[in-house]
Amino acid sequence: MVSGVQRARLFVEKIFAGLSLMGFITVLLMMLWNTIDVILWGFGSFIPATVPWTEVLNVVAVMLPLAYATFKKSHISIDLITSRLPARAKRVTDLIVMVMMFLFMTLFSWRLSIQAWRSVKMWEFDHIFIKIYYFPAKIALALAFIMAALVMLFQIIDKCHDWSHR
Repeated sequence: MVSGVQRARLFVEKIFAGLSLMGFITVLLMMLWNTIDVILWGFGSFIPATVPWTEVLNVVAVMLPLAYATFKKSHISIDLITSRLPARAKRVTDLIVMVMMFLFMTLFSWRLSIQAWRSVKMWEFDHIFIKIYYFPAKIALALAFIMAALVMLFQIIDKCHDWSHR
């Protein structure tokens, strides 16, 4: 029988996988867009504002998969020091780092959410040949940090749960 926590974990994993897929699709769209722009450039034409739009889409493409990579524990970690520690010291160090990362992610989530909300309220854009809206990238950035903070919280709870059952 599947517990409520396991059900919640599966639901969250599906959300993260969906966000990761959106990041992948964004990369494909950027590649297509830039390829067409280069081909058109060869014929003396271009797609207006390709570089600024690519900059905005880069944020979306990089940040949306962040929470999924963290959830799967496939992010970069360096075990140079912790691999030499005794098991108990390693667990304590891991928990301290997780709490610090959670606080960092929470602080960034808070500030970025405020910036995203302001950007949406005023439909923030720049006008370089065409309008380039910045709020999708700001929303993606805030959403990525919120999701990453949730992942860190899940990992802290898992770590504490593992300690209580030892």
